[in-house]
Amino acid sequence: MDYDLIIIGSGAAGMTASIYASRYTLKNIVIGDILGGTTTEAHKIYNWPGAPGISGFELMNNMTTHVKESGGEILSDTVIEAGRIEDGYFVVTKRGKRFTAKNILFTSGTKHRHLGIPREDELSGKGVAYCSTCDGPFFKDKVVAVAGGGNSAISAALYLADIASKVYVVCRSADLKGEPLWREELKKRENVTVVYAANITGLEGETQLTHIILDTDFNGSNRIAVDGLFVEIGLLPQTDLAKALGAEINELGYIRVQPDMSTTVPGIYAAGDSTDASNNFHQIVTACAEGAIAADAIYKAKNLG
Repeated sequence: MDYDLIIIGSGAAGMTASIYASRYTLKNIVIGDILGGTTTEAHKIYNWPGAPGISGFELMNNMTTHVKESGGEILSDTVIEAGRIEDGYFVVTKRGKRFTAKNILFTSGTKHRHLGIPREDELSGKGVAYCSTCDGPFFKDKVVAVAGGGNSAISAALYLADIASKVYVVCRSADLKGEPLWREELKKRENVTVVYAANITGLEGETQLTHIILDTDFNGSNRIAVDGLFVEIGLLPQTDLAKALGAEINELGYIRVQPDMSTTVPGIYAAGDSTDASNNFHQIVTACAEGAIAADAIYKAKNLG
């Protein structure tokens, strides 16, 4: 076997699992297309213990450094295939690399949910975006809209309010669903307007987004002129590879795990936002805890099993 443990996904759960695995002298590799995962997109994180107001990029950069200094390997690549071999598993990456290991830990996290409306894909990168911290600076002094009403949407709106001249938050419910502190902070921003009980049903623009279309009138029209639209309506768990290996997936699409982060398949573990662990409380701090628990369980299985 090349490794004791292959970790698929390079977010907080995967990085923490690698740190613990290295301390247990388990030879491990972290494979992920975006080092740090979607956490790197967070403008500010206020609930990470010991570092209030840290950026997602800085936090994950610290974790990456920690992994390397602990002895774990990191590969920036995408696993496209996983399968069984005698006494273990193999994975194949997009760049054609093949690795084997006794255990696989899925920390593949989530991907951005799309609106699923006409021309969304066509105008992606031409006004339609899914990462405020990645693309927000391109909209300095322009008018933008944010689709969503939860914490991710409010956080994006707050960040964009410091860049854009005007921010519309299009919320499909009668009230925002984010944490009270986030909602209160949003109310303080004079250049932010929340459009309640509305859905974005269409997009206009020849080669660049110019308007969003609503299913209800706002200020006498169902069209709002914008230069950009940031879609922040939630995330979808990435579980296809785990499912292909036989891991049980629940009705919401998340990997079912036991308290030790094991799945229904021997040697296959999962941690982080793609699982149903921690009472479905998907946070960086719970992802880290789950990654640590998984590494501990794998170590115990190797030495005590």
